[in-house]
Amino acid sequence: MTKKITILLSILGALILGIGVLFYTKVLEIKQTNSSAVMKSNFQLQALNGNIFTIDAKNRKFKITGMEGKIVFLKIFGWDCDFCQKEIPELIKLKKSLSDTFDVIAIEAQNHTDKKSKEFIKKYGINYNIVSGNNHQDFYMYLQKQYGWEGVIPLTIVLSRDGKVLAFEEGSKSYSLSELLKASLLKK
Repeated sequence: MTKKITILLSILGALILGIGVLFYTKVLEIKQTNSSAVMKSNFQLQALNGNIFTIDAKNRKFKITGMEGKIVFLKIFGWDCDFCQKEIPELIKLKKSLSDTFDVIAIEAQNHTDKKSKEFIKKYGINYNIVSGNNHQDFYMYLQKQYGWEGVIPLTIVLSRDGKVLAFEEGSKSYSLSELLKASLLKK
């Protein structure tokens, strides 16, 4: 009888061990599938002025159609963000003085309606591209995964003429955007 119990316990132990190994293998398989899943790196943004930009993001570069050869501030901001509002006059000034070589694409991330955003554009006299951020969760996710962005606004990504990321600046800074632009260009 003791021999039968020992054999039965051995079979039961082997069965439990087999199930455990199978379960562990499946968990590893799921983790590998999730970690090797190709994250979307192509995005399309439509500015409220009608301009459409396709972004191909790879290897710390953002290739943006229509922005070839320009230094670009790719921004995420909000109309209700005081720090974001303080940057608007400087962005207008930079765009006006460097229009041939510089541009701005700013994604409004606080989910205001297009109508409300157009009112703000008119109120501030904005001369650069404003994109409604309502449908760009995949782009935000990309920035979180690739750059560790935690959703802090304003976010300023400075891109060189060939799309290389020169700076990735979150939140309010003690220096101006003009100084950030100069420092970024010197870093090149």
